[in-house]
Amino acid sequence: MANEDLMVTPEHVLLGSKAESKRALLTEMVKLLTSVDLDLALEVITAREKLGSTGMGHGVAIPHGRLEGLKEPQIAVAIHEQGVDFDAIDGELVNIVVMLLVPNDDHQIHLGLLAKLARLLQQAPIRTALKQAKHPDEVAQIFKI
Repeated sequence: MANEDLMVTPEHVLLGSKAESKRALLTEMVKLLTSVDLDLALEVITAREKLGSTGMGHGVAIPHGRLEGLKEPQIAVAIHEQGVDFDAIDGELVNIVVMLLVPNDDHQIHLGLLAKLARLLQQAPIRTALKQAKHPDEVAQIFKI
């Protein structure tokens, strides 16, 4: 895998989440990542959220963290039709959540992937395509950049 490839697989995509809170949505997303320790991953993501919301505006959040024992970055994507309160910087509800977990010791890949995700998700046509996706394959394809 190249240093900053965005590896989103259909198995790591959740469409039509009905989670009623940020924590419930994050829990649903971590469950998609079967190769990680559920409790540890949730703890890492929640701890990062306590430092400040990862809601970057425009209905997008990128919760992220470093996970001990992880071999390569893991990405999960959730689309929530109604939106969830993520304490986003613009005060809007979040519909698109992209969770990023990276190996604990790889700061460069973490920052590179985070920047790449942020650049991608700042584009209105990308956000629209994600919200209109009807199948996880469509979502995975959007991230093949």
